[in-house]
Amino acid sequence: MERLHRLANSALLPVEIQALKGIFDFVVGQPWFDPNDYSAEGFAVRLIALYRYGVTDPPHLKTIALFWALKDFSCDMKDDQRAKLKANYEVCQSLARNPL
Repeated sequence: MERLHRLANSALLPVEIQALKGIFDFVVGQPWFDPNDYSAEGFAVRLIALYRYGVTDPPHLKTIALFWALKDFSCDMKDDQRAKLKANYEVCQSLARNPL
């Protein structure tokens, strides 16, 4: 939940964050989801973006998020895709520790 709050930058209401958390937990709990922080972070960013872009109907959002995660955050993702996710995550973590 803290991850979603942080990534949403206080732009979403608590009830919206709670709805996203349910979808987030469902998707990252799938056996095929890559069990790393960088995958969870990348997926959370995309989930919030989908919501902000207007995909707010929970069943519709869950379906889109599930297929997007299956495509981009599965355990068998390509090495270059994994490297990009990991690098982006590390940059974000570094900026969080040492803001500009």
